[in-house]
Amino acid sequence: MVEFKEITEDNFEKVLKLRISDEQDKKRFVAPNVRSLADAYLYRNAGDVFPFAVEDEGEVVGFILLDEDVEEKEYMIWRMMVDERFQGRGYGKAIVRKVIEQFEADERFDVLIADYVVGNEPMKKLLESLGFKEREFDESINEYVMEYLEGIYS
Repeated sequence: MVEFKEITEDNFEKVLKLRISDEQDKKRFVAPNVRSLADAYLYRNAGDVFPFAVEDEGEVVGFILLDEDVEEKEYMIWRMMVDERFQGRGYGKAIVRKVIEQFEADERFDVLIADYVVGNEPMKKLLESLGFKEREFDESINEYVMEYLEGIYS
């Protein structure tokens, strides 16, 4: 269903135009994609932060920023968003499932984590439905960190 595509000249503007709802934006559930691309650029020399356009049948429907910590054997969904026009259609679940598949196929990682901002109950429920359990609360950034345990404990 969904594909993670490298951000190129062909899809860059489409990624920048993706938007969450005004309510989600007001609550700061996810940073703007321009911030995520700036973060990826900042960490480019480390080679461990990867931004992708999320496409379905050639249409950009979302964005994901993945972080790999090979030393800690940890794979992380740093940021994820689905454009408001495509929310409620199963794209969020499809994106996280794709990340889980990548994680399970990559022997470099033992831990898959994702975080969400306090109050973002839809993201919490989505992660829980796919086997993530709350691991900790990071007060400094007002986010819960969840760890994928389904493959280990199911």
